Amino acid sequence: MIDTHGNPPRWAQVFLRTVLRPSDIDSVTGDLIEEYREAKYPSLGRLGADAWYVRQALSIVWRVVWPFVVATVALRLLSFPLPRGWNPSVVPAPGVSLLDAFIFLRAGYFGARRTGRLVSGVVIASLTSVVGFPIFFIYAAMRDPSLLRAPVEKPFIAMIVLTLLVIAAGFGMALGTLGTAGGRWLAPTSRRIRAQ
Repeated sequence: MIDTHGNPPRWAQVFLRTVLRPSDIDSVTGDLIEEYREAKYPSLGRLGADAWYVRQALSIVWRVVWPFVVATVALRLLSFPLPRGWNPSVVPAPGVSLLDAFIFLRAGYFGARRTGRLVSGVVIASLTSVVGFPIFFIYAAMRDPSLLRAPVEKPFIAMIVLTLLVIAAGFGMALGTLGTAGGRWLAPTSRRIRAQ
């Protein structure tokens, strides 16, 4: 007998619910779980059905995050040919510049306004930061391919890169939190009246 009552990975469900509008949560997650249980789980097995669900959840999350990732990519690509100092940075590390701060603030604001939940803005800004960070290294490696060998030849460089990623992610999370606060508490008056 085939078990059709399996559940997709809990973390993927929580992640998906975080970025969905409250009005869409039940319908989107319900449809995904229904297809997971009735079609994917019996035909693909647990591992295949879980992989399918995670792909579906990530594609929905990507639809929310992509404008901010594109802005971050554009920032990375445009910043290389420009003179040093045009985009001031809090610390000399990728992903913590003034324009990065603006993108993360906007991502947090958008997430909170879209869903009405604080956690949404923080997650969207953090994802933007984490996805945007490797773009710097990809572009830098395209300009200087020897950078690809550096972490293998000198393992401490991998620790430096990991530290820079943590700094960028923390910066994205902090600025996303500020943007979220603005998006949540600066709601239009008509929205506040309807909520009461």
